[in-house]
Amino acid sequence: MKKTPSIQEALDRCVAQATASEKLLPLALAKAAKRRNVILSGDEIRCLAIALLNAEGERIQLDVNPPCAFGNNEKEVRETVQGLVDELGESIAEVWDNVEEAISHAIPNALASVAEFIGDRVSEKALEHTFHLRKAHSDRAETVQRMWGKAIEQLDLLRHIVLEWNHTAVKRRKGAYAKPNTAFALSKLVARAYEVVGEIITLARSGYADGALARWRSLHEVCVIAMFLAMRSDKCAQMYLSHHWVEELRVLDVDRGSGTAKAAGAHRDRYIHDLRKQKIALIAKFGTTFAKDYGWASVELGRTKTTFRDLESHVGLETLRHGYQQANSTVHGGALATLTRVSLGPSSVDGAVIPPAYGCEVAANYTTASLSMMIAELCLETEDADLLTMNMVINNSASKIRKLIRQAQKKASGDTPRAKILLRKAAQRESRKKSRRAV
Repeated sequence: MKKTPSIQEALDRCVAQATASEKLLPLALAKAAKRRNVILSGDEIRCLAIALLNAEGERIQLDVNPPCAFGNNEKEVRETVQGLVDELGESIAEVWDNVEEAISHAIPNALASVAEFIGDRVSEKALEHTFHLRKAHSDRAETVQRMWGKAIEQLDLLRHIVLEWNHTAVKRRKGAYAKPNTAFALSKLVARAYEVVGEIITLARSGYADGALARWRSLHEVCVIAMFLAMRSDKCAQMYLSHHWVEELRVLDVDRGSGTAKAAGAHRDRYIHDLRKQKIALIAKFGTTFAKDYGWASVELGRTKTTFRDLESHVGLETLRHGYQQANSTVHGGALATLTRVSLGPSSVDGAVIPPAYGCEVAANYTTASLSMMIAELCLETEDADLLTMNMVINNSASKIRKLIRQAQKKASGDTPRAKILLRKAAQRESRKKSRRAV
C-alpha cells in the first residue's frame, strides 16, 4: 500500500524544489545580465545556467556561435560570461532573499488553504461519524436501561423522597434542624445532594459509569459534611457558612496571581476589599485556624488542621473509603484512570471510545448508601413520627435498589436459576454426545 505523504513532507518537497540550483541560477543570471547591461533571452540564460551547473572545475562548456548575444567573437564571449559569473555572488544573495520572503508569505497562505480544504473534508465525514456515534450512544443507553433501568429509576425516586424529607424537616424544626444555622446549612446541603444525584443518574443512564462515579465523589463529601454539622454545635454550622468568604477570596487571589482576573474596576476592587475585611473579622472572632482548609471544622474540634478524611472518620463513613479512593482515581489525572475504566472492569486496559454499559451500578450503589446513611444520621436526634416514617421509606427504597442491582448483576453474569438450568442442560447434552462418540 502506497504511503500518503504528510503535509510537512509535501511542504518540504515543494520548498526544496523552489530553492533548487536549477531554479535559482537562471534568476540570478538574469539579474547579473541586467546589471552589466547584457541583453539575453530566456533560452540563452537557461543555456548558460546549464553550462555553469555542468562545469568541471573552472572549465565551462557553453554551446554558442559568435557573433551572438554574448559577444561578436570568442574573446568577447569569455569576457561576458566571466563578468556574469563575477556578478553571481551578489545576484544569488538578492534572489535568495526574494525567495525567502516569498516562501515566508506563501507557506502560511498554503497551510491556510490546506487547512480549509481538510476542514471541509473532515466536516463531510464528521456528519457520518456523528450519526454513527449517536447510534452507538443510543444502543448503549438502551443496554443500560435493560440492565440497570429499574435500579436507576428507583434511585431517582429515592432522591425525591430525600428532598421531601428535607422540606418536612425544615418545617418541623426537630433534631438537628432545631438549631437555626445548622438547619439552614443542612437544607442547602441536602438540596445540593439532590442536584448531584440527578447528575449521577443522567450520566449512569447514558452509560458513563466513570463520570457517574466522579460525581458521586462530590455527593460523598456533601453527605459527610452534612452529617458532621448535624453532630456538632450550631456555632459549627455558623462557621461553615461564614467560611465562604475565605474560599471566595482565595479563588479571587489565585485569579489575580495568575493574571487571569478580569479587568479591575472600582466595583470589583471594592468587593475584594470587603472580602478581606470580612476575613479579618472572622479570624479575629474564631482564630487564625479558621482561615485554613476545613478551618471551620478545626476550630470546632480544637485542632490546628483538619482533613476531609478526619471528617469522614468522625461521622463513621470509613465504609465508603474504598469507593472514595476509586472515585478519586476517576477525577484526577493518574495512570489508573488513564489506562482503565470503571465501565470496562478492573482488568481492562485502554478503554474503548464508547465503553459498554457496565459499571453504572457502582455509582448507583454508592449513591444509595450515601443518601440513606445521611438521612439516618439526621434523624438520630428527632422523635418526629413523620420524619422517622419517611426515613423508613428511604431505607426500604435503598434496600430495594440494592436488591435490583444484585439481580441485574446475576443476570448479566449468568448466575440466575434459569441460566444455571440452561447451563446444566447444555452440559448434559455435551456429555451424551461424548458417550455416543465413545461407543
